[in-house]
Amino acid sequence: MPQVDKKSTLLRQWEMLKLVPSGGSPWVKASEVASKLKDAGYEVSVRTVQRDLKELSTVFPIELNDKNLRDYGWRWMRGTHLNVPGLSASEALAMRLVETHLKQLLPSSMLEALRGVFGQAKSRLENTAGQNGSQPAGWLNKVKVVQPTQPLIPPKVDKTAQDAIYLGLLENRQLSASYHSIGGEESREYVLHPLGLVMRGSVSYLIASAWDYDDVRMYALHRFEKAEVSIDAVRVPEGFDLEKSIASGFADFSNQEEPIRLEILCEDSQAAYLAETPLSPDQKIEPDEEGWVRLSATVNDTWQLRWWLLSQGASIEVLAPESLRAGIAKSLEEALSNYREG
Repeated sequence: MPQVDKKSTLLRQWEMLKLVPSGGSPWVKASEVASKLKDAGYEVSVRTVQRDLKELSTVFPIELNDKNLRDYGWRWMRGTHLNVPGLSASEALAMRLVETHLKQLLPSSMLEALRGVFGQAKSRLENTAGQNGSQPAGWLNKVKVVQPTQPLIPPKVDKTAQDAIYLGLLENRQLSASYHSIGGEESREYVLHPLGLVMRGSVSYLIASAWDYDDVRMYALHRFEKAEVSIDAVRVPEGFDLEKSIASGFADFSNQEEPIRLEILCEDSQAAYLAETPLSPDQKIEPDEEGWVRLSATVNDTWQLRWWLLSQGASIEVLAPESLRAGIAKSLEEALSNYREG
């Protein structure tokens, strides 16, 4: 039997990790690990193995099943194995943000594969030492994402339809779907060519063309009543580019015409905010009357732009283009009429 220096803790723990079975396999008990380590020349107690495995589980995605004494033991989390390196604090934080805010965009198969990595990230953050080296830093309670608009509860999405849509996107295959538009009384049957996926606030949209048409539209995932993957390949409209379409305002519900040169008057406080977060790269700000600033920027004429302008109330006045100024004025007049008595 080979004899190994008992002080070689790192080598012993590395050997220990290799003895932990992969996710989905039967659990291994600490006593079994201790016995196999002894055969490899490491004289170690079961209690030491238990302590080491507990410490290693804060760095590697291994888990303990202590709820069923008949099946008590350790193994790698599903979807992970020894080759998965330990995560740094910043990497763990990034993975937790992905899990929290992008999980609804990931296919079920991908989520299953990432389950162990997400568990590893959570464990890593929960066990990150504070600056004094003794107290947990509590990353999970210190990082939150706050929506810049009124928060809305995400709509419920049919999981079976969602999985089919994701599979169609991944494999470039057509979809046979039943879709209920927001203004329609009944659902309609579609043959869709899935081209992309966009998450806009609390709603996810499938970007697709229908049947043999070239025009590309957005279909809210929660309005799909069913979807099935076809054996037929997707037909991509000539010249379609998802990134360019979004840049031109598609995801902001634009007609994708030429951008406009927006000119507004705004209060000093609003101008200071827009100086830090410009409307466009070519934005210009000039002082105007006392307390007011003239701002111009090249933007897409979208519903999102109009909603934003209306949300600013009296702190912004649209000067140009004239058609936009008239449209905003009409919307404000109609809104005001709702509050007039009689």
